[in-house]
Amino acid sequence: MTTSPLSALPLHSRAHDKAEAHDGEGPVQRAAELAALHRAADAGQAAAAWVRELAGRQESEDHARALEHAAAGIERASHQEVIPGGSGELAEELRYALAADVLLGATHTVTLPDLAPGERMPLVAVCAIAAAMPSCVLGDLPRELTLLADELDAATAAGRAATTGLAW
Repeated sequence: MTTSPLSALPLHSRAHDKAEAHDGEGPVQRAAELAALHRAADAGQAAAAWVRELAGRQESEDHARALEHAAAGIERASHQEVIPGGSGELAEELRYALAADVLLGATHTVTLPDLAPGERMPLVAVCAIAAAMPSCVLGDLPRELTLLADELDAATAAGRAATTGLAW
């Protein structure tokens, strides 16, 4: 008596149907995630470039370094820290670099960074939005990250408008 070759085949299950359905959506989902990741990285680079412009006009090297540190944090939080499948948490040093106290500059100085009132709010917004980006991996990454990237661009544009409107 021989064993039927059919017994070696896996049994059909609903879990298998769900896995196949998910795999069918996989490439589309991955493409959407990749597009959102690129969008966020581009927005982060543009925001960081504006913050570096703010750093470049500081008379105090300490304030310039604080703003440069924030710019590097914006780039990292909007790109390298957005890890699909990751924890969605922002590294401690980035939380510090992107905190609202970037408006105060270097803490040991007795002066504030040279920022116009129209630049302060966009600077805080840029830092806060960048800090929120890594958490998108815990939800609907393409939708949430694209929305944050759009808001990051809007905050950067507001900051650039304030900077351009000033006679430096």
